[in-house]
Amino acid sequence: MRFGDFWRSAMADNIYGARFIMGMCLFWVFPLLLIAIGVMSRKPAIAWWAAVAELGCVLAWAVMLTRHFRSTPGTVVDLTPTVPLIVPAVLMVAGLFASLYSF
Repeated sequence: MRFGDFWRSAMADNIYGARFIMGMCLFWVFPLLLIAIGVMSRKPAIAWWAAVAELGCVLAWAVMLTRHFRSTPGTVVDLTPTVPLIVPAVLMVAGLFASLYSF
């Protein structure tokens, strides 16, 4: 499977979540920033909750890449299945809200 096929699947159709994929490319930066803020301000709760959000982001990428690598070459695949992304989404949202609440 080529790297270009992943982006072709992501950008081919907005119905299948191209905006979601592009958002996932940028989302992981904010939890890393919160981890750094938590470490520098010596508030471990901020860093731990941001790490939970980062774990959700990594799991979401794992789901999308697994779907991509299991697909046949050159096809457009739904990279954002609803059921497998429930747990990563809950981790990301809960981690961010709890981290921001820990300030």
